[in-house]
Amino acid sequence: MEITENNSAPIGGDANENGNDKKKKRKAPVLLIILGILLALILGVVLFFYIKLKGMSNNKVGTIPMPSNLPSVTAEPPELVDIDDPDKLDLTEDYDPDIDDFEFGFDSIFQRDAIDKNVINILLIGIDKQEQYDHGRSDSTMILSFNKTTRQIKLISILRDTWIYIPGRDKWNRINAAYQFGGPGLTINTINTNFDMDIQYYLRVDFENLKEIVDKMGGIDIELTEREIDYINKGTGSNIPSVAGWHHLNGAQTLRHARNRRIGNVDWSRTERQRKVMYALYNQAMKIRNISTLISTIYSLMDNVETNMSPSQIISLGIDVAFGERVDLANRAMPFEGTWRYAWEGRMAVIHIDIPANRDKLHEYIYGTH
Repeated sequence: MEITENNSAPIGGDANENGNDKKKKRKAPVLLIILGILLALILGVVLFFYIKLKGMSNNKVGTIPMPSNLPSVTAEPPELVDIDDPDKLDLTEDYDPDIDDFEFGFDSIFQRDAIDKNVINILLIGIDKQEQYDHGRSDSTMILSFNKTTRQIKLISILRDTWIYIPGRDKWNRINAAYQFGGPGLTINTINTNFDMDIQYYLRVDFENLKEIVDKMGGIDIELTEREIDYINKGTGSNIPSVAGWHHLNGAQTLRHARNRRIGNVDWSRTERQRKVMYALYNQAMKIRNISTLISTIYSLMDNVETNMSPSQIISLGIDVAFGERVDLANRAMPFEGTWRYAWEGRMAVIHIDIPANRDKLHEYIYGTH
């Protein structure tokens, strides 16, 4: 009996071990197949996302070395006639100087070395139309500056009526005309040349697409005055309660608000509203705290944005801002206080600025130095 028990135990053990080995052998190929499928799906999603990001850079803006014969900007534009009583101006009306002798095209961006490697400056351009070429004038021109060391994001709106030198055309005009003459490249070159800046990248959004962007983000929260609420309601057929305070806006309401220069101090107030919209979009994005949802949201916005940034730059910057240390926000308009006055250029009221003074103050604001 003992012999039988002793012999049967190892025999039974061998059978179980053989069966387990066979099961393991069967499981191994299945696991490898599942892992392979998952890997292929992940790579497919990454590739598809990368291609979509790359599509945002499908534009005609190139980069060229800084021309050696580019004229330096003079401190004073051609003689302008000061406006004695600017409070009586109707600055909502646009008059254009003769532009028949201007050359139109897609200007390349002049290469500039970074002033501070920890600071990236990006030009944000809001436009009226997105036909590939009738540019139109830029409706909004902002510098977005992100300091990776101090974790600060600063938004600087450049007033559209700022009278400025247009490089490569050897002409003076309003800053928003630079986009009409040469697209994002000439706008960047104009800002860099006049203010000794180092901008190399841009993001362009058609204002009509702002509606879709806001709706895809689920709307935004904005603090409004009663007059602003009435203006939005009148233009969109909305029924926002006419009570000053915070309100949740959809895309159409946001667009109406962002383009409002009928209430307040004309373009000064309008650009302030636009910066508040940018902050509201940022705050809405920061509510998305997981990568999959963030990627899904970014993907849904891709068709509405054009940029010359590479997919890897976009992803790296997005992850840094969204998942890095807390970011502080600041904003202002340019020209700076005490550096400008209203003046006549023919029938057109423009903002005559002290270029060297604004250059110094802009550098101090962004970099902490002149």
